[in-house]
Amino acid sequence: MAAGRLLRSAALAAVTLLIVARASAQVTLTVTGGPITLPAPTVTDYDAGYAVDPTGLAFQLNVAGASANRTTTVSIRSTTATLGGSKPVSDLEWRRADLGTWNQMSVSDAVIESRPVRKNQLNDPWGNTVFLRMRLTWASDAPATYTTGLIVTLTVTTP
Repeated sequence: MAAGRLLRSAALAAVTLLIVARASAQVTLTVTGGPITLPAPTVTDYDAGYAVDPTGLAFQLNVAGASANRTTTVSIRSTTATLGGSKPVSDLEWRRADLGTWNQMSVSDAVIESRPVRKNQLNDPWGNTVFLRMRLTWASDAPATYTTGLIVTLTVTTP
C-alpha cells in the first residue's frame, strides 16, 4: 500500500542539529534526541492528518561562571523552505512538551522558550522538550523521503 511506503526511510530521516550560541555569557545549551526520524506513516496517520515523532528533542541550559543575571532564549528554525519536492517546511510542526499548541516550522527563528537565569539560583538549570510532527494528506503526499536540517539557537542577553 502506498501509504505504508510513504516517507518509509524518514519523513525527516536526517534532521540535523546545529547549536549556535550568541553572546559571551557562560551558558551552555545541550540538545539530545537527534536525528529525528518519523516512522513510516500508516493509514491511521493519514486519516489523522499527521505523523508524530514520539521522542522529541530535549534541551538543557546550564549557567557557569559569574552570577550575573541573564535572559536566555532558545529558538528553532529550518535550513530549507521545503522538505523535498513541493512539500513546504510549514508542514513540519513543533510544540513544547508543556504546551499543546502546534507551530509551523519556518526558515525564521521561532522562540521555543525564554527565561531569566542566575547561576545556581533562578532557572539554573532549565530545559524542555520539543516534539515534531508532519502534516499528511492523501491527495498530495506521494511516497518520498522528506528531510530538512534544524537549527536550535541559544541567545543570551544581559537585562
